[in-house]
Amino acid sequence: MPVIAEIKKNPGKPDQVFSCELLYHGGNRVVISYRSERPYRAAGLEIPPGTLTLGYYQEEWPYILWKMIGPDGALVGYYVHLCEDVRIGADTVEFRDMLLDIWFSPDGTGRLWDEDELEAARVSGLVDEAQATAVIEQARDLIRQFPAIRVWFDGLLEDIRESA
Repeated sequence: MPVIAEIKKNPGKPDQVFSCELLYHGGNRVVISYRSERPYRAAGLEIPPGTLTLGYYQEEWPYILWKMIGPDGALVGYYVHLCEDVRIGADTVEFRDMLLDIWFSPDGTGRLWDEDELEAARVSGLVDEAQATAVIEQARDLIRQFPAIRVWFDGLLEDIRESA
């Protein structure tokens, strides 16, 4: 499986780089996968080792979609990163993290994560007032639209799996 580097640009922090498997490259959009080797916590949620993350990135979209599947094959949930400046190259995908994320549990319930980080970045000037307001509005819209986004995303992942 080809490898692609995911580059997450964090306001006020060093960039993070993750080596992922490339599942689909469509020019301005990609689907990648990453399997965690160790457990980690995200906003109080335990993510077990061996969890598979399937990610969808598209240039000009203000968010990234992740579907997380536990090592037992059960859905852990969906994670949405609010972002900007998604750029896709032949072997890289990069984005600027806008700090606010949304977690969707398997039943589809959405919950905002990292509101405190967004507020701290706004107060410190790393994110301006207009950007912070836009990100919050985008998050609210995504929560409303998520049932349709989930159906579309799951269908896309199934199509990619069947064509592999």
